[in-house]
Amino acid sequence: MASMKRTTAYRIARTVFGLGTLALILSAPLPASAQYFGRNKVQYENRDFWELPTLNWTVYFYAEESEAIEDIARMAERWYERFSRVFQHEFERRKPLIIYADHPDFQQTNTITGAIGQGVGGVTESMKDRVIMPLAPAYRETDRILGHELVHAFQFNIAKSASSGGAMRLFQMPLWVVEGMAEYLSMGRDHPHTAMWLRDHILRDEKPTLKEITRNPKYFAYRFGQGFISYLGGTYGDDAVQDFFRSALRMGWEGAIEYEFRMREDSISMQWWDAVETAYRPLMAGKTDPYETGDVLLCVECGAGRTNVAPSLSPDGRYIVFQSEKDLFSMDLYLADVGTGEILRALRRNQTAYIDGIRFIDSSGSWSPDSRKLAFIITANGDNQLGIVDVQSGRLEDRIEIEGLGALQNPAWSPDGTKIALTGLKGGISDLYLYDLETGDVRQLTNDKHADLQASWSPDGSKLVFVSDRGPGTNFDELTFGEYILSFLDLETLAVNSMTVFAGSKHINPIFDHTGEGLYFVSDPDGFPDVYHMRLADGEMRRITRAATGVSGITASSPAFSYAPGADLLAFSVFHERGYIVNTAYARDMATLVDVVADGSTHPGRLLPPGRPSGRSRVAGYLDDQFTGLVADDVYTTDQAEPYDPSLQLDFIGQPSVGPSPDPYGTYGVGGGTYATFSDMLGDRSLGVALSVNGGVRDIGAQAFYLNQKKRWNWGLGAQHMPYLMMAVGFDPNSFAYVVRKFRITVDGLNGLVAYPLSGTRRLELTGGLTRYSYHLEEERLRVNRYGQVWDVQRREIPTYDPVNLASAGLAFVGDNSYVGFTSPVRGERFRLGIETTNGTMNYRTMTADYRRYFNNGGPFTLAVRGLHLGRYGDTGGLYGRGFYPFFLGNEYFMRGYAYRSFDIPYDCTPSDNSPCPEWDRLFGHRVGVVNAEFRLPITGIEEFGLFDFPYLPTELTFFADMGVSWDSQFPATWKWSRTDPRRIPVASTGASLRINILGALIFEMYYAYPWQRPGKGWVRGFSLMPGW
Repeated sequence: MASMKRTTAYRIARTVFGLGTLALILSAPLPASAQYFGRNKVQYENRDFWELPTLNWTVYFYAEESEAIEDIARMAERWYERFSRVFQHEFERRKPLIIYADHPDFQQTNTITGAIGQGVGGVTESMKDRVIMPLAPAYRETDRILGHELVHAFQFNIAKSASSGGAMRLFQMPLWVVEGMAEYLSMGRDHPHTAMWLRDHILRDEKPTLKEITRNPKYFAYRFGQGFISYLGGTYGDDAVQDFFRSALRMGWEGAIEYEFRMREDSISMQWWDAVETAYRPLMAGKTDPYETGDVLLCVECGAGRTNVAPSLSPDGRYIVFQSEKDLFSMDLYLADVGTGEILRALRRNQTAYIDGIRFIDSSGSWSPDSRKLAFIITANGDNQLGIVDVQSGRLEDRIEIEGLGALQNPAWSPDGTKIALTGLKGGISDLYLYDLETGDVRQLTNDKHADLQASWSPDGSKLVFVSDRGPGTNFDELTFGEYILSFLDLETLAVNSMTVFAGSKHINPIFDHTGEGLYFVSDPDGFPDVYHMRLADGEMRRITRAATGVSGITASSPAFSYAPGADLLAFSVFHERGYIVNTAYARDMATLVDVVADGSTHPGRLLPPGRPSGRSRVAGYLDDQFTGLVADDVYTTDQAEPYDPSLQLDFIGQPSVGPSPDPYGTYGVGGGTYATFSDMLGDRSLGVALSVNGGVRDIGAQAFYLNQKKRWNWGLGAQHMPYLMMAVGFDPNSFAYVVRKFRITVDGLNGLVAYPLSGTRRLELTGGLTRYSYHLEEERLRVNRYGQVWDVQRREIPTYDPVNLASAGLAFVGDNSYVGFTSPVRGERFRLGIETTNGTMNYRTMTADYRRYFNNGGPFTLAVRGLHLGRYGDTGGLYGRGFYPFFLGNEYFMRGYAYRSFDIPYDCTPSDNSPCPEWDRLFGHRVGVVNAEFRLPITGIEEFGLFDFPYLPTELTFFADMGVSWDSQFPATWKWSRTDPRRIPVASTGASLRINILGALIFEMYYAYPWQRPGKGWVRGFSLMPGW
């Protein structure tokens, strides 16, 4: 989806450069999502980074992470050894590895422009070859994500080699190739979560070809990519995977399949799906369809979303809170009635401007014992906080910041209602904490490197059960991490006891039953994640669900299950049709006695096809070998780290160009230019410079801009010397000479801006600058012979305007919590209130009041309204012709149907006593007021947002009504509705338009408007190249 969101930094550049900003100069160092409006990336904390060099990496970290960072360095070197052998490739120099302590810290990074969603576990970029990622709540997840991102580091490095055709070849490759390869090489074939995705398609007999997976974004590239790349590795050997990758860089992925495997993509797609069917169809026998696994409560057909996860039943079993993308634009909390399935209300994340989001991927909510309140995790002020909401009113009653903990997960309300247990991350290491709601005291319950997740209370409040990696497969010296198992913590002694039920399988989401003598949890010993119940006294095991896909959340370890002790009712999310439904069941109606599996780690249901791999797997070999590439724990220590070097480095330099710049009459100058961008490794500081030449010495232009985003106060400085040339040509028959007049306006300026983001959706901007406009008029007389050849050139300078010197200062308050569709915003609001005072050669004030609201109830239809006033007040006369012009109301940015190119003067004019063309003249003024309304309907787009599922050319149909008026001190407005009055009356238009998103790079709008104040004109056609307001 092409996002048109804009943030602070580009607005800085726009203000600093003023006229003639060269967008290419700023595209690299400045966030691409920033300009007039836009959400903010807030640097809530000022961190001092350090550099720890290893053999192949330079690890960037800050002091809070010191305990974990030495282990990260060892992991990185081990992955390098593995991948260098797989790819048969070595780096030519160290690559930067930038680590953040937790995901909220990661979301504040300046290394990546634009917003970072919760689903982004890490990023590898090609400009500086940086790997940027946060520490996960568990070492096993951190190691997995690190391996995934380092595969990308190798992919980029190989692609940049001359023989591979450059990094652009990698960008042109389908996502399933790049991401699927990273998933396979970092995790191998033992991946029940991807197996679940594949089974879902076998169940529905939907088998997309590789070409369909490439073209249609509804097929998740990570899961299908891993499934296919695993098939290649298992069928042809793991060497074939990297051979395919290298060939794909040279000849494209389809050509690589034909070259490497001697078949077309449709044929190998069919063979892959045949292998998937052969492997999983027999295992699915006796399993239940997702819609038959209990009673369906929440689904698309039931009025919920496609992704309904993290169910949380009230203790009395009457209500359920769940997380869903029901409104299409964000994950929100919803309250539903368990008896009817009716969704009662949304507990929206944007109920306050100072909440940036709800933690949804790896966390769920917890009810108070009286079923009146809900505790859940929010993101605000750069950290996770504990939110308490009154469920019936939807009012957020409290936001609790737990000092020292940047990330929180899975709150669990105590049976007596006085405490909340939760997982907290400090320095990237998770532990259990207890928050006292009455006193505000925080008690740390565990203190080690083990993962401590998804805590739940016993009915008597004496102990917690939680998920950990304390099993026999975990060894922090060797950096090996076993599957998640069940652990119990005694709240009096803080003693921890652990147990493994199904060896080699995950155990997540543990919850005591109402007796306290049994335990529910989710496990996947046969590769099918399901709900189980275990009687603690004797270990009797019962299987509650037998879904053909699986009981799961968004990730393999996400919470997926809830229990209401007051009703003995279960609720669980089941994977179905690339989404999640929520079902309910009474355990007594579904429980089946099962035997404990001795070791499920090799069960065929866990493994990705083919069932019998060809030869020994290189990937499986290094994943089982923890020692190769692993250095001793004292080789890389934080004592070796050096302070961060913030020096600027070259990011990009535009291809310099230079050459003759002829005019039509045979005279020559020089034309060309170049630009370059620089930034530091963390992206906190950036510099853009540009040089352009278009003629002689007077036509040399230069710009420079510096931006500092290290702290919450962002600031920038810019300087420019930019000439703008306008030419007029005439012919003097007396001297038989062409007369060329060249009028130059040269803008010299020094400008700056300071921006302070109040939150992710609000900010203050302060601007100031000095600008000088100088003028030069030159006349050339070119005498030509009868053949049109120039034989004499005479030049002279003509006196013209005096320079204009201006000093300006401005203040603006900006808000934007909108969500942007393919071509225009579709939900939320935007506003900008600003005042700028200008003094010097002329003195005036510029006022801006711009408010926009987008009404959308979760469907494809949007009603958009806008009110805009833009005006100059004060001394604005006497400078017409010097580059200062009144606003033109006919610009499509304001209104449609009155564009400059739609007028045919004088034929479209009705002369009056005061104006030869009032229809035209009334459109100009130093003050404009505009109101607009649009009904927006996506015609083509994605399945969830568009009448037709065609994401390749998103198209939006609008029906609009525009009205505006322009005036100033010399020509006041007449506030009267009339179609024929010659005075400055409001003008209006109605009509329809079609906006098209062309390859995510350009929004093209065609409109058909009826201008009501041009009665003789009729309908007007026009176009514009801008997204919808």
